[in-house]
Amino acid sequence: MKLIYEAKGSVNKGFIGQIAYTVCLDKTYKELDVHLTFDKQRLKRLTPEGRDEIYNQVLEKYGTEVNEAQIKEIAAHMKTEIQLCVMMNDEFIGGIHRQMTDRHLYISASEATEGAIPQNSIHGVLRVIIIFFNVLCDDTRYTVSVKAL
Repeated sequence: MKLIYEAKGSVNKGFIGQIAYTVCLDKTYKELDVHLTFDKQRLKRLTPEGRDEIYNQVLEKYGTEVNEAQIKEIAAHMKTEIQLCVMMNDEFIGGIHRQMTDRHLYISASEATEGAIPQNSIHGVLRVIIIFFNVLCDDTRYTVSVKAL
């Protein structure tokens, strides 16, 4: 497959939103692979500040106190959530909502990744949208690439 486009970036803790990349395809293609990777999905260690943040958020949101074991359990299950959505000529053609840090969205006329729609012709304008629901760490880096054949 030919690399059509690649972008890299980083987002900081607490970022919620989306970043969209518009890619104008130079010709009609038969296969498409949109690849998304990112790092820092889970906390490597719980800092005293992070512990206090969890404690205060639970207290504020639920009106209850949590002990050290509960804070550690909550931290162990927290994760950065980043999703991928691909549009072609303003129509949805695929999305991946699995919690993996490395994922491919593949589309052809006969096959498509789960969550994507097979396409007889891949042409026009692609919009690759990276959706950030929850970012746990500063400088969480991501890369998105578009390859086609």
